[in-house]
Order: sequence, then structure tokens, then C-alpha cells
Amino acid sequence: MFFRHFLGERAQLNVVLADPPRSVLRNTRLFLIDAGQKHLDELTGLLGRLAPDTPAALVNINPEQAEKLIDQYPNIRGVFYSHSTREQLLSGIEALLEGGDWLPRPLMERLLSQWRRMRQLAESKASLTLREREILSLAGKGLSNAEIAEQLCLSPHTIKSHIHNLLRKIGASNRAEAAFMLRDRLDWPDPCHA
Repeated sequence: MFFRHFLGERAQLNVVLADPPRSVLRNTRLFLIDAGQKHLDELTGLLGRLAPDTPAALVNINPEQAEKLIDQYPNIRGVFYSHSTREQLLSGIEALLEGGDWLPRPLMERLLSQWRRMRQLAESKASLTLREREILSLAGKGLSNAEIAEQLCLSPHTIKSHIHNLLRKIGASNRAEAAFMLRDRLDWPDPCHA
């Protein structure tokens, strides 16, 4: 009742309050999940029960919880911190029902920054030669320059030169940082053959 009152008549919404297990309704366009006073475990359990394509919005949530959950559940399309105003909530719900997203600016800035880093890494991956990819993959497995050289039938100096070039290309300061930056991309197809 409080939630309906908070939204007011202006919203023109049909609001149904239901227990999470019964709330998975076929024609639901948006799930508003009140995260207030809930632990992260409870929220992940609830979000895990929703269909992956069901839009959800977290209401009354703190920024730390929101950041953890939005990374894990891409169907979270809206976030409303506990200090959100009625007007922000109404505008956000309208945007969500129209298929958009509604995120607080600091969260949006963090996600945008993360996206830019991922894009830069993807471009870095594309700019590495096949040999550099192969060497980085072996270096990521902990092999020394001499071990990589022996395995690829190259000189240690050539390996050192390739590592120097790939570090420069991706902006890493050492081979461990390079392997960490590209840890999800070290299994490239098309291996080099000497």
C-alpha cells in the first residue's frame, strides 16, 4: 500500500505486491525489488529465480550492493538508491517500461569506464601479431623467456623483443600485468607454427 501511495496516481501503473516465488508472472513488464534491509545473498537468490530476460530494478539499495549485483545480473536495468526522490523513481520507472535503463550517475560512470577499458583491451588483442599472442599465452602460463624460446625454436633475444613489443602495444609494464590484463583472452585460435 505504501509503495502504491508513493508512486501516486500520476504513474498510471498496475502495481502488484507478491512474494518472490509467486511473482514470476508471464505478463510482468518490470520487477521492482525492494533491496532495503536485505543481505546480498537474499538478493542474489531472488534475482537468480527471475528469467534472464526479465527486466528488474533494485529499489532502496546501497551503492556497494548495486555495483556487485549489476555486474552479475545483466537483467538489472534500473537502480534506485535509498535517497532517490519520488520524481526520480517515477521518471525511472517510466524509462524502464519504455525499454530504457535508469542508473545513478556514479554507477553509470563506473560501467562506462569499465566498458572503455574492455574495448581498449579488445583493440589491443587485435593489434597483437599471432606470434605475440602465442608468446603472451605461454608467458601467462608462467614460462620463462628461455622456456618459451626452446618451445618455439626461437632465440631468447627474439622472445624478449616480442614481449617488449606486446607490452608497449597493450600498455602493460611487465609480462605478469599483460597476462592479467588479457587473462580472459589468452586462448586465441590459429596458433603460430615455426
